[in-house]
Amino acid sequence: MIKTVVLGNGNLATHLCQAFEENEAILLLQNYNRAGKAILNCKVPVTSNIKKIANAEVYILAISDSALYDLSVFNNLNGLIVHTSGATSMDVLKNFTNYGVFYPVQSFKANLPVNFTEIPIAIEANSALSQQLLFHLANSISKKVYTINSEQRSALHLAAVFANNFSTFMYTQALEVCNEHKIDFSILKPLIFETITKLENELPNKIQTGPAIRNDEKTISKHLKELKNEDQKKLYNQITLAIQDYYGKKL
Repeated sequence: MIKTVVLGNGNLATHLCQAFEENEAILLLQNYNRAGKAILNCKVPVTSNIKKIANAEVYILAISDSALYDLSVFNNLNGLIVHTSGATSMDVLKNFTNYGVFYPVQSFKANLPVNFTEIPIAIEANSALSQQLLFHLANSISKKVYTINSEQRSALHLAAVFANNFSTFMYTQALEVCNEHKIDFSILKPLIFETITKLENELPNKIQTGPAIRNDEKTISKHLKELKNEDQKKLYNQITLAIQDYYGKKL
C-alpha cells in the first residue's frame, strides 16, 4: 500500500481524499489543511499542525498555484512531494529531494461526484524511481495515466481552459438568452450532449456547424439585432469572425 498524505481541502483535495480512501492499494494516512476542516464524505484524520503531518511515501499538494511558490513551511517533509497544478512547472518543487506532478485533467466541485477511473492523470517526476511510484499511485485510481513534461502539461492546461472553462461560459450565455425569453435551458441539453457524443469519433474541427461556417450573413445579422446585451453582442461577433477566419479557405 502506498502511504499518502493530501495537503489542502479544496475541490480537488476533497475528491483525491475520497478516491484514495476507497482504494485498497493506497493507505491515506492524513489530510492537512490550515483550517483543520474535515473532508466531505471522508473519514481521513485531519490536522492543521504542520509539525504533526504524518510520515508518508507521497505528499500531494492540492493547493492553489500561488501557494506553491512559498513551501518553506513544508521543508521537514520526506518522501515524494508532488503538486497538482496544470500550469505550474515541476521545478517549483526543486528544493525537495524527490518531487513531481500529479495532474488530474478534470474540473472538480467538492459536492459533485466523479468517476476517477475515467479521469486522465498526467504525471512527471525528477527521477525514474519517483516516476514509477507516481505511476503506481495514479494507476491505482485511474485507467488513463500519461507521462508528460512540464511544457506539455502547460499546453494541456491551456487546451483544457478552451475546452472546459470557455465552453462552460458559452453555456452560461445560452442560459442568459433562454432566461431572458423565458425558455427552459434544458431544451438545449440534448444538443449539447449530441455535440459531446460526436467527439467520441470525430475531431472538433470536423463537426463545426452553424451560421458562421455557412457564411449565413442574414442569420448572423438577425442574431446580432436580437441581442440586447452589448457584451453578448460583442462576444457573438468575435466568435463568429474567429470561426470564419479559421475555416476561411472553405467558405
